[in-house]
Amino acid sequence: MENKLTVHVRHIERTLRVSAIALFFALSVWLLRDILLLLFSAVVIACVLRGASDAVRRVTRLGPYTALISVILVTGLALGTLLWWRGSAIFNQADEISRQLRTQLSRIWDEMQNSSWGSILAQQLQIAGKSLRTGLTGYVTGVVGSVLGIGGTLVVTAATAVFLAASPQLYLEGSLRLLPMAWRPRGRHVAGELGATLRLWFLGQLVDMLIVGVLLGLGLLLIGSPLPLSLALLAALLNFVPYIGALAGAVPAILVALAQSPALAAWVALLFLTIQLLEGNVIAPWIQKRTVSLPPALTILSQTVLGTLFGLIGLIVATPLIAVLLVAVRMIYVESFLERESRPVSLVEEHH
Repeated sequence: MENKLTVHVRHIERTLRVSAIALFFALSVWLLRDILLLLFSAVVIACVLRGASDAVRRVTRLGPYTALISVILVTGLALGTLLWWRGSAIFNQADEISRQLRTQLSRIWDEMQNSSWGSILAQQLQIAGKSLRTGLTGYVTGVVGSVLGIGGTLVVTAATAVFLAASPQLYLEGSLRLLPMAWRPRGRHVAGELGATLRLWFLGQLVDMLIVGVLLGLGLLLIGSPLPLSLALLAALLNFVPYIGALAGAVPAILVALAQSPALAAWVALLFLTIQLLEGNVIAPWIQKRTVSLPPALTILSQTVLGTLFGLIGLIVATPLIAVLLVAVRMIYVESFLERESRPVSLVEEHH
């Protein structure tokens, strides 16, 4: 009786200890959520830079640091060339998009005030706008500080990504030392798979954005929509965020086309709908078969949850984060524990 009581007490003690550790870990993750998201963003960028530098090394036989510096310089040179070649046109068209959007919103506002139901809604929006302006009056300094903080955060994230890409083995081996000796080979294999998953995800997103941008640009040009280059570029960039970015990219194009005629706006909406259906049912599945396959429901749910909890940064990293979590769960929990425990013990294992 005493032995059973002792075992029961030890079981309760172990359960409480594990629960306390889990609670402490969850609380630490929540308190450090912003730093962890930025660190994950740096890891994603580092995996992409390392993958590109490894590809350069295989072709040119350069050293690892030289190849990495070459990738960074070529990327910066390509962006600088693009801005020098088409920068003024892109900025002018962006300014034109902004002007036409303001014109369309003003026209919609006037039409709302001239209707019975719209006037009530307009009054409520005016009241909400006044309250918002009153509340924002004392936060100008905070906004400026936030902008400067964002700039500093981007610099820190980029610098961290470069250091991680330059010496990945240093940080990987240091992290693996936190694991028991027997787990380190498996941990090294899991880390390699996670890095490959992030690189393939980014490559898939890049190809998807490129295809969508080209199709939209050609389509907008053929139907005679104004500012086809800028609108297609904007939609392609926003398409980096799956599902939500597609809608965000369509709204400016439709509003700009509405300034010309309702018929043109309808054609633009039909073009975006057609390309997004094509992207969702043909292009994205074809790319995912060769890169990373993600369940759409989990993708949307992760974007909703992380976007609600962490804002824009959470929305951006939701898809790669769920991708690596799926790989980690499969390799660490399913393959290493569930399937390993369910395998029959061989004669060799019984002998040992």
